[in-house]
Amino acid sequence: MRKSKQFMSMPVISLEEGHQIGIIKSLVVDPSLKRVAALIIEQKGWFNDQKFIPYSNIHCVGEDAVTVKHGTMVQKGGNLPEIISLTKSKVKVSGTRIVTKSGTLLGEADDYYVNLATGEMIGLEFSGSFINGLFSGKAFLDINHVVTIGKDMIVCSDQALVEAVKLDGGLQEKLRGVKDSTSNLWESTIQKTRELGSNVNKSFTKIKRNKKQTEGIIPTVEEPSAKSKEQVEPVKPAEQEELQEQKEQSNPPNKD
Repeated sequence: MRKSKQFMSMPVISLEEGHQIGIIKSLVVDPSLKRVAALIIEQKGWFNDQKFIPYSNIHCVGEDAVTVKHGTMVQKGGNLPEIISLTKSKVKVSGTRIVTKSGTLLGEADDYYVNLATGEMIGLEFSGSFINGLFSGKAFLDINHVVTIGKDMIVCSDQALVEAVKLDGGLQEKLRGVKDSTSNLWESTIQKTRELGSNVNKSFTKIKRNKKQTEGIIPTVEEPSAKSKEQVEPVKPAEQEELQEQKEQSNPPNKD
């Protein structure tokens, strides 16, 4: 498996002649079959026509070069009408926006992965829009979820929303898992908030209940009346002497 951009500028070597035919300039994609149909070869010289290698003519795609059995595997466009038709349609993958059938914009395709043995597209690498709400970086979408590769848009199934895979330095995680973990965190936060609110309400209810109980136990202290004050207030010493004199005058002692 290799990204399409990694094909660029790779040399094409003829095994029988033992020389470099040219370098890879671009890839021709067949959108209906979702595969690379041919390689566009750039050769040295001023008057060389654009030439192609049908992907079925490739012997091997190596780490450093693409090999073919002999130079006749490289052909002019006039001999490959189907390939020419694909190039004129100007359908490209990189830079094209990806939208689901239900109308959700996933992002923009940055590149696509190629099965080196067959030329079939394995999946798309994309970024932006939908995934930016979940994490920063790029994601991978399996080609099986791609419905249409068009000139302006790439249409994919709604299942792509949960089946795309996050790419993060080798760490791969389905967006569904990211969404679930985010959702779980949010639900946990809501639950904690509800529990806190419930505890606070319980505390206030307990305080009010204790206050009512206290008011019911401690009697209210009433102010004594004026009459009660007279009965309670003690008689002063001076007043006692005056009362004693009045009593003696009203009851004089006997002279016998």
